[in-house]
Amino acid sequence: MRLLPLAVLLLSSLLCRQACAGTKSVTYFTDGARVEQEVGAPGGYAELPLPESFAPGSLRVKAPGGTVLRVELVPAEQDRRRSGELARLKERRGELLDRMAALDRREEIFSAAAKSQSGKAPRRTKTNPDPVAALQQGTDFALSQMEAVLRSKRKCRSALDAVEREIATAGKGVASARIWVTGSRARVSYLMRDERWTPSYDLRLSGEGRGELLLHAKLPPRDKGVQCFVSRGSAAQPMSAETVRGDFPVLARYPLAVIAATGDRLPARFTFAAVESGLPPGEASLYWSGEYLGSAQFRGGGSTEFILDR
Repeated sequence: MRLLPLAVLLLSSLLCRQACAGTKSVTYFTDGARVEQEVGAPGGYAELPLPESFAPGSLRVKAPGGTVLRVELVPAEQDRRRSGELARLKERRGELLDRMAALDRREEIFSAAAKSQSGKAPRRTKTNPDPVAALQQGTDFALSQMEAVLRSKRKCRSALDAVEREIATAGKGVASARIWVTGSRARVSYLMRDERWTPSYDLRLSGEGRGELLLHAKLPPRDKGVQCFVSRGSAAQPMSAETVRGDFPVLARYPLAVIAATGDRLPARFTFAAVESGLPPGEASLYWSGEYLGSAQFRGGGSTEFILDR
C-alpha cells in the first residue's frame, strides 16, 4: 500500500513530460508573440501549463488525425501548480509582516530612548565627570540605531510590495488547459501579451563616407530547443516571419551614405541619405571605424540624421 502514492506520483510526472513533449515554436511580433506546440495526449488527455502572459481567448487546439472532444481552461486559483506558489508567497508575506511589526517596535524603543536622552539634565558625578558628553553619546547611539531600523524597514517594505505584486499576478488569469482528444496528440497555439521583439540598430561607419545600418531583433529569454521566428507585423496583422537564432539576431542590413560628420575629436552628429522607409524607431549603437562610441535613439524609416548622446 505504501507504494501506491509513489506510483501515482511517477505516473503523474510521466504524463506531464509526455504532455509537454513535442516541437515548440515562438513567433515574435511587434506587439506580442504566438506559441505553437505539439503535445502528447496519452489516453486522449493532455494538461498544458500556460504562462502568466497568456492572452485570454487566444487558445486554439487541433487533433491531427482525430477530433478535439473538449477543452477546459483552469483558473489560476484552482490550479495545483499556482496554488502551491500562492501558498509559498503568502507564507513569505506573513514572515515579512512579522518582520515589519518587530521593526516598528524597535523604532518605538529607540525613538523613546533618544527623547529620554535629550530630555535629561546633565549632572556631574564621580562616575560621570562629563555628563554632557555622556548624554550626547547616548543620544547619538539611539539615533544611529533608529537610522538602521528605518533602513531595514525600507528594505522590508520593498520586499513586501514585491511579494504583494507576485501574489496578485499568480492569482489571476488562466493557469493551464485540459484537453481531451480522439488520438494521442494535440496541436495548440496561443498568444502571449507581454512578449515581443524590440528593434535595435547598429550604425557602423568607416570614416570615409561609407557605412552600414544593421537592424537587430532584441528577443526575450526563452527555453532551450524552442524554434524562434520574427515577424515585422503585429499579432493581429502578421507579416511573413523568418527563422532566427540567438537573442540578438540581425534581421536586415542597409547601406548608409554619409554626407557629413561633425564633432570635436570623434564625430557625434551624422547626416546621411534617407534610410529605407518603414523601419521602426529604436535604440542604436554607433561604431566609428570599428570603435564603439555610444548609443542614442534612432528615429527609424526616413531618417537623415543621428546625434550621439554625450
